[in-house]
Amino acid sequence: MSNESSTEDLSRVSLSDAGVSLMALCLGIIISSANATTIVAIWRTPALRTLANMYVCSLACADFFVGLTCVLVALFLLPPVKLTLFYKHIHVCFLFHGVGLGPMVISAFHMMLIAFDRYIYIMRPYFYQRVITVRVISGFIGSTWVLGVFMTFICQFIGRPYDEVPICDVTQRQPIWYTFYLIGIIYTLTSGSTVIAYVAILRAAARQRNAVRAINVNLAQPSERAGSIDKGTMKSIKFFVSVFGAFFCCITPNIIILGLDYFIAFPAIIYRLLNLLGYSNSAMNFIIYAVMNKDFRQAYLKTLCLSRCDRNDHKVCAP
Repeated sequence: MSNESSTEDLSRVSLSDAGVSLMALCLGIIISSANATTIVAIWRTPALRTLANMYVCSLACADFFVGLTCVLVALFLLPPVKLTLFYKHIHVCFLFHGVGLGPMVISAFHMMLIAFDRYIYIMRPYFYQRVITVRVISGFIGSTWVLGVFMTFICQFIGRPYDEVPICDVTQRQPIWYTFYLIGIIYTLTSGSTVIAYVAILRAAARQRNAVRAINVNLAQPSERAGSIDKGTMKSIKFFVSVFGAFFCCITPNIIILGLDYFIAFPAIIYRLLNLLGYSNSAMNFIIYAVMNKDFRQAYLKTLCLSRCDRNDHKVCAP
């Protein structure tokens, strides 16, 4: 959180802080529960244990930790906790900053890796079958987590110590080269690469669709097989583009306001609401998976049904 006033009265809880704190707590519970369900659904469903869904499962793990971060946000907005924990122990403040930025870096790289994975799968299918393996994808995923953990804990070493009046404010405690320039460059490069990959896929799909139409015009009977391949390709891309679109729309305002906050003072409530918007993206993936993918939807229903039945004397759910 940013924009903490040095004259803030820590002896009372404002109505806006209480409301945002409650929102953050509820959002954290929803995010953690939703992504835990995604992880369990992939683990229990053989149809979902694909190479591409390795990224989805890893992304759900990152989003799960975002849910825990929301709980920290809720605590931070409670003046007694803020005074006795975050303001008294500066390294807790630095950890709070790190866990807000590290998972975003992990998610950004996952979006790029998913786009590249789909690009190779669609544009170079034979290369994908020969080269892309569980070990290769595990290496990519592991690298993003190492970088994300590094971006999380580097705050402990580059953060500025408290002044006479302690303020746990990211723009006051962390240097601009880290919170804006470095994070901004990473976000811009990963998002730009993701957009380029999806644009290339969509252009290739459009060319394929035009070729199929030209073939169908010259044939007495339409080529149903070619048409179905094109439809399946577009459905897969639409699914992952929706995941990236939700991420981009939720995170971009946070990146912008984080940089501008070094130069322009924004009302704290605006900053906090934009923070919650960014965190809410971690819950949106669960909804996108359920709405746009039949396998995920059925796996969610089965997982939730089994959980409910386990609580009811271990009854077995009907398939």
